[in-house]
Amino acid sequence: MATAQLYRNPASPVDIVYSIIKSRSGKVRAKDLDRLIGNKQEVRFAITRLTIQGKIKRIRGFGKAGIEYFYRDIASEHVKQTSEENSQIF
Repeated sequence: MATAQLYRNPASPVDIVYSIIKSRSGKVRAKDLDRLIGNKQEVRFAITRLTIQGKIKRIRGFGKAGIEYFYRDIASEHVKQTSEENSQIF
């Protein structure tokens, strides 16, 4: 089943998970990613890779089922902050 998904989707699972987290920054849970992608192992691997690379951050918050963990894109936030700081200097 995993190979069939890879043939339909030429992008790697890490890229797919990152694009979803980037578009829904701070509002996506691992359970949501599992449902969207369909392969729990690929999602967990992608979350681990992105966390190690420093692109996403795990944030604890209140959700529908009590305390849940959400994922936030911190790589693009860092780029936005840096560009805003540079524009203020000049």
